[in-house]
Amino acid sequence: MQSGYLLDTLDMATTYGVFVQKTRGALDFLKRKGDTAHSWLDYNGEEAFTDGDDIRFEPRDIILSCYIKATSKDNFLNNLILLKIVLEGSGLHTLRLPFLTYDLNVYFTAGGALDMLTGWNSSTLVGKFILKLREPKPEVTMPYVPAAEGKIPYVPADEGVVTYKPA
Repeated sequence: MQSGYLLDTLDMATTYGVFVQKTRGALDFLKRKGDTAHSWLDYNGEEAFTDGDDIRFEPRDIILSCYIKATSKDNFLNNLILLKIVLEGSGLHTLRLPFLTYDLNVYFTAGGALDMLTGWNSSTLVGKFILKLREPKPEVTMPYVPAAEGKIPYVPADEGVVTYKPA
């Protein structure tokens, strides 16, 4: 059985009968916000804004391709409604992915239509859907240690700027 996909510390497979087939966006490079350089008329080239105080990032979108599985119509509908209530509720949710060592603070932006793969009278009901989540203040960690400095670049989720955290 799949494990490691946690929504608000609850295993999605155990709690909601939801299994994640594919995750997109969680490891994508972030898009820089604002101006990244300026071209002065009296200088060759451009001045790049690469200081920690200059770097800001846009939110990160995470897309989960999921399916929900249950052994009865009642169980299927109860799990689906419970998941919808949680996701459509207010506030940020924590999302833990099995390949990350930290939580993502996300909110629900959209869901795809439920596509039933089985009939409603089958002994096992299965439906697939897509969840679109957004991390408004993306946490950025860079998993290397620069040899000269001995520090790991790190962006705290609550600040959204690059700072340095000791290795």
